[in-house]
Amino acid sequence: MKQSLRHTIVLASMGRSVMLLINLLLILIIVSVMIELIELFMTPRNDMREMMEMCKGIAIILYGYGTFLEVRGPFMKHVKLYPRFATPFRDWIDDLCHKYGIFLILLGLAQEVLVHLALIPNRLLNSVGEEMTVFAICVCIQVLVATLLIRLSYMLSRAKSLAAAVGAGIAGNEVNSYAE
Repeated sequence: MKQSLRHTIVLASMGRSVMLLINLLLILIIVSVMIELIELFMTPRNDMREMMEMCKGIAIILYGYGTFLEVRGPFMKHVKLYPRFATPFRDWIDDLCHKYGIFLILLGLAQEVLVHLALIPNRLLNSVGEEMTVFAICVCIQVLVATLLIRLSYMLSRAKSLAAAVGAGIAGNEVNSYAE
């Protein structure tokens, strides 16, 4: 099946290598944010606004990347790459991306909602000025996100053997160097 340059570029940009690179970059960003949150938490002053901005920033990144992952399959159909270049292996990758994309979107949303709930002054649970609450929410969710990204990276890097193990029907020529 002959591919045009446009097909090659789109397939490569949506491929496992790009996702692995983005995962690594996000893990590094998350570790950096957690280090910064720890440093802010250890200072005697109230750094809740800075913590909140970092948590909101990471949440937005999670929305964006989660959406990128979640819509991989429909996007390939929209740009008319599927069904022409669809394979059982790519379907397996699309399902994996869909699942992890939803996880990242929901975790980003949960982080933002929980941070805002902790910051809204209320009478039942006095959380005004509670730097610890914002810190705990952000760090716990970031640890969970980093774990998911590491797991997704592992699954993407071993996709050929994992997909074959669940019967995704991988033949020798079905997997190419472009976006599986």
